[in-house]
Amino acid sequence: MEIEVKGHSGCNIDIVREGKKLFIYKCSEDPKYLDRLVKQAEKQRLASMYEYQHTRIPQIFCVDRSKNKVSVKMEYIYSKNFIGYFESAGFEQISYFIKALILFIEKELKESTMQVVDKQVLLEKFKSVGEKLIINSVLCSDEDTKGLFESSLQIFEKIECIKIPIGICHGDLTFSNILFNGNNYYLIDFLDSFIESPLMDIVKVRQDSAYMWSQLMYIHEYDQTRLNIISEKIDRDITAHFEQYDWFRTYYKPFQLMNFWRILQYAKEEQVIVYLKQVIKSILYEF
Repeated sequence: MEIEVKGHSGCNIDIVREGKKLFIYKCSEDPKYLDRLVKQAEKQRLASMYEYQHTRIPQIFCVDRSKNKVSVKMEYIYSKNFIGYFESAGFEQISYFIKALILFIEKELKESTMQVVDKQVLLEKFKSVGEKLIINSVLCSDEDTKGLFESSLQIFEKIECIKIPIGICHGDLTFSNILFNGNNYYLIDFLDSFIESPLMDIVKVRQDSAYMWSQLMYIHEYDQTRLNIISEKIDRDITAHFEQYDWFRTYYKPFQLMNFWRILQYAKEEQVIVYLKQVIKSILYEF
């Protein structure tokens, strides 16, 4: 039996029954994505070798690479998505989930070391954003976007020294990349990041908890008020915990600013563009 489900980033994702077991097959024939999919699978495989409290990593069974196609076979998890889980979860379950997120990132911190990162790494990444904006047919002539880009560039150019934990991170730790199975949380869709830092995972968690990004992308009906209350609770607790670290207090805002530019560079839909520009303006206002 084979069931096709919606995939992202140039991938097809299928649920395949083999005997009595189900497996996920993530495949791509996009030449631009083949190497990246292999790297993502390897990152998830390595992460599954670590032991995390309350969080699990689905096992990667094999990665088949040919000239024109990559196919990744991984463990299938019976689960709910974040919308289904948050709509039925009680206060204790949400607190348990927050604890699991904090423990996961703290484990990453233990596997990382404080390092100085050349600010050119940040500037080069922002330069690549500018190059993609030029070829984005919707944004290339948008004066508001150009103004926000110049204001953001000034922020990045003012940064003199970047000292953050460098080591490991999930790379795309949004609510939509977490599967909920009781009090176990399975992390999927690991992503290679331009800086492998636990700070990037805090940025991606707060992309949802502070800015409700994954909710915006959800197309079905849900209790928005309840989801907002839960997201705000998660964001308060995550922020309160990591504010103990100087690197978080100093560098979270510029890295979150960069994060939303990296989303905006590919945006095409007016609703999404308006939302992202509002978020970027709100972050700039905080500097």
